[in-house]
Amino acid sequence: MATSVIGFHNLFSLASRERCMLNFKKFRVPFTNKNKVPSGSAAVLIPMCRVNDHATLLFTVRSAKLNSHSGQISFPGGKTDKGETPVETALRETQEEIGLSSSKIDIWGHGPSFPGKDFKLMITPIIAYVPDFTVDDLKINEEEVTEVLAVPIHILCDPSNQYHTQFRNGFVLPVFLAENYKIWGITAYITHVFLTCLLPRHMYRNEWMKKRITLDEDWEQ
Repeated sequence: MATSVIGFHNLFSLASRERCMLNFKKFRVPFTNKNKVPSGSAAVLIPMCRVNDHATLLFTVRSAKLNSHSGQISFPGGKTDKGETPVETALRETQEEIGLSSSKIDIWGHGPSFPGKDFKLMITPIIAYVPDFTVDDLKINEEEVTEVLAVPIHILCDPSNQYHTQFRNGFVLPVFLAENYKIWGITAYITHVFLTCLLPRHMYRNEWMKKRITLDEDWEQ
């Protein structure tokens, strides 16, 4: 693993940024539901930074006080207010949830939008880099977030931390393990797409799509 970790040191270069955004903008979301068009929109921030000299992604652990998806892992973000762009939404929600100021964030750009659960929202991921990040930049809103989870990218690339969820209809999504947490659902899928766009194949290869099985029991999450 040590050799692989060394390769992550150049992820925030201009060349890496250009390659990532070119790939991300070309990505075509395969999930479609012609019978249901999402009526709302949302945006999330994919914040990259360095923590202990490791290229890292920041996630949030949603508060148990929330009415929906409490305790789950997500990127900072939320529903778009009227008149907002996806970038404005992601920056506003990030500051509201974890106190990270937009002045600290370098926006790389965004790609396609992804349908959320039950096709109620279209979610636009905004890719960003947070240079000179320190924990002092954070001020957690405990009404919404229990903690900020800093996950080194090489942990997400380790096959021993890659699993999958298969639903009763045969639909399969990736799952990542980080510390004692499970990253799943749309957050895991967006993470997978982002890593695929950011990293060359020798650094990130996730075979979750090959893990579909014949259903002999109830696999619903």
